[in-house]
Amino acid sequence: MKNPQENKTSFFIRGFTQTAFFTVISRITGFVRDIFIAGFLGAGIFSDIFLIAFKIPNLLRRITAEGALTSAFLPIYSKLKVQIGECLAFIYFKKVFFRVFISLFILMIIFQLIMPSVIQFLAPGFLNNEDVIEQIITLSRITIIFMPLISIVAMLGVATNVSGKFWILAFTPTILNTSIILGCFFINDYWTIKSLPLAIATVFGGLTQIIFILIMIIKFKIFNFKNFSKNSNKRNTDNQIQFHMNQTWKKFLPAAFGGGILQINLLVDTILASFLGFGSISYLYFADRIAQLPLGIIGIALGTTLLSSLSKSDAIKDANQFSKELIISFKIGLFFSIPAALVFINFSDLLIKVLFERGEFTFKETTQTSHALLAYAVGVPAFIMVKSCQPAFLAEGNTKTPMYIGFILLILNIILSFSLMIFLKHAGIALATSIVSWIGTIIYITLLIKTRKIEKPNFSSQKEGNLFSVIFYGVKIILISCLMILSMKLVQHILETYNLNDVFVLIILCIFGFFMYILTTKIFKYIPQELEHLISLKFKKAK
Repeated sequence: MKNPQENKTSFFIRGFTQTAFFTVISRITGFVRDIFIAGFLGAGIFSDIFLIAFKIPNLLRRITAEGALTSAFLPIYSKLKVQIGECLAFIYFKKVFFRVFISLFILMIIFQLIMPSVIQFLAPGFLNNEDVIEQIITLSRITIIFMPLISIVAMLGVATNVSGKFWILAFTPTILNTSIILGCFFINDYWTIKSLPLAIATVFGGLTQIIFILIMIIKFKIFNFKNFSKNSNKRNTDNQIQFHMNQTWKKFLPAAFGGGILQINLLVDTILASFLGFGSISYLYFADRIAQLPLGIIGIALGTTLLSSLSKSDAIKDANQFSKELIISFKIGLFFSIPAALVFINFSDLLIKVLFERGEFTFKETTQTSHALLAYAVGVPAFIMVKSCQPAFLAEGNTKTPMYIGFILLILNIILSFSLMIFLKHAGIALATSIVSWIGTIIYITLLIKTRKIEKPNFSSQKEGNLFSVIFYGVKIILISCLMILSMKLVQHILETYNLNDVFVLIILCIFGFFMYILTTKIFKYIPQELEHLISLKFKKAK
């Protein structure tokens, strides 16, 4: 008979691997999408127009459904399902869902009306060019339709995640990426707004995502409809639902402020970059897309899975399991993020050149984008650590702490961005983001120790919940990663003597570096045990 603790940890690791695997697929299609956008639009005025219009619905859905509401909604839904049953959980889900949909639809209408003012605030550096501002306004009125659509997907994704089908939500970005890739083929100079097909493709992608996730919910019977009519005490049920609805909205407001503060950081970056001239917004975007690869695959996979898993541990008051899962997530995050950060730092020019330098994207854009990537790379481990820390508070319904931390980081980001952009231009804005993320990581970990969610560093303790084991593990991964980089540099030097194409050089370096890292970490037994155990089980089943 399996140990119950192992079953709980297995749920977390299984959810992480599912989310990570399908996020890899979505990130690959995302890179293909960005390669097409760079090739068709370059990194200048045309790409800036679309990226600003695309940013607005993304910011709003992160603040609303995918960010704040999910943080407030998922722990309550999970606890209702575990402690009371599917019937009450579904009624609660349905009521929240319809209220959110109506609210977001109204919000979308409001933004349609005030869009000129929104764009003037968002891109003040472009105000002297009326034609550019008008094009951004037109595209934004189309892309804003994507906001309620993707928010519905995020809400339905809560149900699939809680049921253990993490891959469903993780796959949906691939649908959007595919839609935008297809939209690129309709770009031509005959359009008054060159990137108009991409805006239309964004909305189409949102609709397709909803259809896909609904089909999956029906196929896997995420909601057991047979039991929903069997309710003996309707009045008692209504009272319980109303209580939990009130709790959701109480938690939603601070979560919205917390998530909103984080997104305001991104807005600040866009606003400041608009003053640096055409192209700066695009340089930051394309560099961020590469730097966010580990975050998108590992960080978000950890954060998404942890929120569901820690909510279950909190529901049954299992503090040891809660701490154990946090420590596992820290180690997994460091295992992937440290080597990725060092690769970005040492091979930024080659990465940008191979991925984007074609068509309208020239050597100048490659150089400027690589500067931004260097600055972002410094913060890659911190980006992922923060994603692992936040669910520890959100899982217990504490949305205020992330809000307060977010407010502190917002102020610091504004100050640092203003200061560093004077000397480093757009790269200074990226570096400010990295520095602030490290400060956020320190604050979060300090609070986790103070609230006894994890143990403080103790050199004499061998417990899994001891933070020292994470620090020591991080040092070992840094040393192994430096060995990997030195080996890759040697291989690059050898390959350059044969005048190989840069694409082949990058492919060979990536394959060599990957196997070099996996081999050395395997030899020294640095691969997180839980992750290695699950992977070995998958291979045994495959055989």
